[in-house]
Amino acid sequence: MAGLFVTIYHFLHKHKALCWALFFSTFVVWVVLSLNVKLKEDISSMLPDSKAIKAMNEVISHTQAGEQIIFLLSFDDSTYTNPDSLIAAAQDLNGSVLQKNAKWIDSVSTQVGGGQEEVITQIFRENIPLFLTESDFQRLDTLTQPDAIAKTLEQNKKLLLSPASVVFKQFVAQDPIGMSSLIWKKLSVLQFDPSYELYDGYLLSNNQRRLTFFLKPKHKASETGINSTFFASLNNDLNQWRSNHAGVHVVYFGGPAVAAGNASQLRTDTIVTLTATVILLMALTYYFFRRKRTPLLLLVPVVYGAAMGMGIVYLVQGSVSVIALGAGAIILGIAIDFSIHFLSHARHAKDIPATIAELAHPLTIGSFTTIAAFLSLRFVLTPILQDLGLFAAGSLTGAALCTLIFLPHFPLGIRHEAESKTIFDKMGNWHPEKNKWLVLGIFLLTPVMVYFAQDVEFDSDLMHLNYLSPEMQQAQKEVGDANAMALSSVFVVANGKSGEDALQKLERENTVIQQLSDSGYIKSSSNPIHLLPSLAEQKRRIARWHTFWSKQKQASVLQTIQNVAPGLGFDVKAFSAFEENISRTYNPLDSSATNTIKGFFPGGFSNDTSQHYVIAALRVPQTFRSHVFSKLETDKSVTITDRQQGAVQLVDILDNDFNHIALYSSLIVFFALLIGYGRIELAIMAFLPMIVSWIWILGLMSLLGLKFNIVNIIISSLIFGLGDDYAIFTMDGLVEKFKTGSNKLNSVRAAVYVSVATVVIGLGVLLLAKHPALKSIAFISVTGLVCVLFISQTLQPFLFNWFIQNRANKKFLPFTLWSFLKSLFAFSYFFTGSMVLTFVGFILTHLPFVKEKGKFLFHRFLSAYTWSMMYIMFNVKKRIVGRNHADFSKPAVYIANHSSFLDILCTTMLNPRLVLLTNKWVWRSPVFGAVVRMAEYYPVADGAEDSLKPLESLIQRGYSIVVFPEGTRSYDDKIKRFHKGAFYIAEKLGLDIVPLVLHGIHYTMQKGDWLLKDGTLSINYSARISPVDATFGSGYSERAKKIGGYMRSELERIKVREETPRYFREQLIRSYMYKGPSLEWYCRIKTASEANYEPYHQILPRNGFFYDLGCGYGFMTYMLHWAAPNRKFVGVDYDDEKIETAQNNFLRDENICFEQADLNNYNLSACDGIIISDVLHYLLPSQQLDLLECCYKALKPGGLFIIRDGISDLSDRIEGTKRTEVWSTKIMKFNKTQNELHFMSRAFIEDFAQRHNMSIEEKDFASYTANLTFILKKKNHL
Repeated sequence: MAGLFVTIYHFLHKHKALCWALFFSTFVVWVVLSLNVKLKEDISSMLPDSKAIKAMNEVISHTQAGEQIIFLLSFDDSTYTNPDSLIAAAQDLNGSVLQKNAKWIDSVSTQVGGGQEEVITQIFRENIPLFLTESDFQRLDTLTQPDAIAKTLEQNKKLLLSPASVVFKQFVAQDPIGMSSLIWKKLSVLQFDPSYELYDGYLLSNNQRRLTFFLKPKHKASETGINSTFFASLNNDLNQWRSNHAGVHVVYFGGPAVAAGNASQLRTDTIVTLTATVILLMALTYYFFRRKRTPLLLLVPVVYGAAMGMGIVYLVQGSVSVIALGAGAIILGIAIDFSIHFLSHARHAKDIPATIAELAHPLTIGSFTTIAAFLSLRFVLTPILQDLGLFAAGSLTGAALCTLIFLPHFPLGIRHEAESKTIFDKMGNWHPEKNKWLVLGIFLLTPVMVYFAQDVEFDSDLMHLNYLSPEMQQAQKEVGDANAMALSSVFVVANGKSGEDALQKLERENTVIQQLSDSGYIKSSSNPIHLLPSLAEQKRRIARWHTFWSKQKQASVLQTIQNVAPGLGFDVKAFSAFEENISRTYNPLDSSATNTIKGFFPGGFSNDTSQHYVIAALRVPQTFRSHVFSKLETDKSVTITDRQQGAVQLVDILDNDFNHIALYSSLIVFFALLIGYGRIELAIMAFLPMIVSWIWILGLMSLLGLKFNIVNIIISSLIFGLGDDYAIFTMDGLVEKFKTGSNKLNSVRAAVYVSVATVVIGLGVLLLAKHPALKSIAFISVTGLVCVLFISQTLQPFLFNWFIQNRANKKFLPFTLWSFLKSLFAFSYFFTGSMVLTFVGFILTHLPFVKEKGKFLFHRFLSAYTWSMMYIMFNVKKRIVGRNHADFSKPAVYIANHSSFLDILCTTMLNPRLVLLTNKWVWRSPVFGAVVRMAEYYPVADGAEDSLKPLESLIQRGYSIVVFPEGTRSYDDKIKRFHKGAFYIAEKLGLDIVPLVLHGIHYTMQKGDWLLKDGTLSINYSARISPVDATFGSGYSERAKKIGGYMRSELERIKVREETPRYFREQLIRSYMYKGPSLEWYCRIKTASEANYEPYHQILPRNGFFYDLGCGYGFMTYMLHWAAPNRKFVGVDYDDEKIETAQNNFLRDENICFEQADLNNYNLSACDGIIISDVLHYLLPSQQLDLLECCYKALKPGGLFIIRDGISDLSDRIEGTKRTEVWSTKIMKFNKTQNELHFMSRAFIEDFAQRHNMSIEEKDFASYTANLTFILKKKNHL
């Protein structure tokens, strides 16, 4: 990745015109696209995609009731009752205030029905069949019976004789049988809330102390710009009206008013916060970089990214939430992080290409994970999070690309010499990971935070995300108190492809609603279908009417009326209108009648022409709600909801969204880290602090009483995005130090602190906002960032140092996760076994009558356990050589070299009749000291003389003695001087001596380390040395020296046989581990393809001074030296990065040195051998010959000259060599070259050897490439 961006830089640097043309043209395109983005100011656009929540929003926002403004008039004296005065005040308010603002008002409804009572009555009289249900027809059948007709006519006669006859005269004439009564009772659905009553057509509370009327603005609630002007004017006029009407209290509340105030505050806050962010960031960055142009340079990627983000939003969806855009301060803080790191790296890098090369890996990985984390928001259900995810991803993509491609071409004006140290530079020099109390605090407090993190809550009340002025908050409370029943209603929402479809769906559900009402579960309802059936239902009812009023039925009823009416004093011709009504043809309601009926249900129908909802409101006692919901929810074609149900679903969705964001972000970040670093250990080290940080954030939120809501949930992506940025840059600094020894961590940390400061500014300024949605972001984000900074800068370096760097400083191989788990298992097994043996040993060694047998049985358990301990570790191969020399039936003194803790286990497992001489720390060990004492192992701290008597007792019982004559473990696997105690004991007790040469144990687990490596250990028995054998001298002092020398020679012989380069392959790979994924795999592949350099090992002498020209990362140099430590090497390579890496290998000793040089100008010292492997073809032919001549001159007589290169003669294989070179130079870029490749011929090398009278031998170790190895030897002088 670094090579790609460096190549782009060089190309654009040579073509400046093209560079600026690309920059400005793409920027203009993004700006033009962004100007066409539509801003969504409606807070309801944030609602998740849930049927219950959307249905509740439809009830609140998109019905006529939702678009209305509710006015409440009352007296300041809450005990005063005078409805007429309230009516007069309402009329005056309407005339003097509302009429002034008529251009913004669609209608004002001061009276229920608005004068439409006569119209609705006329509709009912003219369309009787349309309002009759099947049960009404059954009742009508009863009403048309002769006895019922007679009784009804008699009642009508009495009514006409009363004072009300003037009103009812026409009704009796049109309906002598009383079927209109079936319709009038349906008007009861309009009386839904018993806390209200009608007074002269005005809507008053049932105590007549509060009057309610409604205003419908001309513009929708979403048209906040126009409505803001309207409400500003309305407020001014209302304040003046209040001053003239002392004692009268008036407030208003409604969706349009809230939306207008909300949007206005959002616009103001966005301008204020973004302006403050830019000013503060410019001041901060000027302070850190001390360049006037730097703040402007930092904003270049930010502005470019913001334009690209908005452009992508337009291309993908065309609109974006203002709140999502208002959170642009977050994106600004993250985006500026890229340019801060770029300019910070430029402070210490030697040039711009070097800066790009340093930054490309961490910035691409960091930006990718952050972008991917924000893109994961597209998969949640909440629209605002989806908007933010798209905008943020586009913006950060643009900022990252601009930082790496265009920003390097701007005049940076960065000085490479550090000026006065800023506070951030001083903070960068602080290493909190070295403070044991801070680290301990993190480990102790994290479980506490885990406990409290479980109590974090979600705030489901969307009104908490709206900005409400103090006046509007008071109005909300009063309206809520006045409409408590409406606010607690259950809503049945039918959504259809058309209004007709929605009505039909609600009609199907009405059967269940009616059953629940009849059963008493529903106290009352406001259901539009009672007065406005669907068109299909209207046609069915008309057909049913005509079926009912057949010719025979008409004749029968009319005949009965004619028979009964005269006797009651009625004129038979008075009922001609009735005859016309039952015989005429009816049609469905026209649009005028339909709209009139809809007007009586302001909350029953959607006002949005693109949406078709019909809504029934049910008054259900709290105790019956769960039962009602369960019955109504069986029909999936309608949605059942209420405010509580919507809130519950909102919490569920937010909870799921939060979990999804955490899961998606975690997976994206972790796998990006895994791919970027190529090691799961580094991925965990970088990822774990983010998880711990998030736990702390949740714990602190719980302790501080902060709640998640639909807006600040975005902080989860922000924390993961920024957290992984900081982790990646910090890890890059740690890895760079481990790889090359270059300590750039301080400058990286300084840049991280500046970045945190910029983001805290970008988010902290949201505290200046009054809008609660923006303010909620600020509190949590600042808290979160402080946690991320503290934990990542403490825990991550601590883990890296403990797992890798500190071990390397001690020349121990770093842990891998697998080796750590294996070692942990081994020591856990050892600890558990020691506890079990302690318990078993206590019993067996204290048996009252068979004490000796019990002790021997304990020895058998101990030997079996140590055997299981060694063999359960399958990663360690075991080999025992010379078993025939072991005769444990005859006591002896077994002496062994000592370099590892495993030596004790290896010897103990050999036989139960072995007793070890130990030192004090083993005897007193809290883990296995008791086992050692019960096994009668003897401490020899006070000298061998005092141990003769107890040891003699053991010998007499058939036990042999195991002694480590060195007295302590060796650090370097070399046998030290033998103490004489073991030989003194053998001489005084007349015992044979059996040397045990232990090999491979030091590598498997060396002194001072508890890492169990994958090794091969061998236990080598030597022949018994009897007390009378004079081969090794006669006295114990002489025998100690000679047997010690013998064991050293035996160990060396074994090492020569076993410790070939292949033996050290794991060690080499582990020493190049954690230095970049490509380097580790290159090491694995290279050593495997080179047969672990075994051929070179066989060719080179084991002693001497050698050059490895073109050594690369030093793989072969190290392998050949480790296999023969007396070989001294100097590795030379043109690539300084390779030389820095090789020279900084923590296993390098004084016999290896690496130098960066151009081989064409390098002066070689006198040497015993030179290796040039895969180098010559990078040089021109003349340079090849010059280098060979130089090498010949440097060789001592008898010196070896090994040349390995592609030979052009092998035409069938040379293509394979060329392909490998393309891979290494063009793709992986492991090797640098300035020239075209020039492969030599066999004759070229042979001619060179012949001219210098050198012997030459050709070896072909390659199968698929044209690489041949030539071994040239310089003649010895006569």
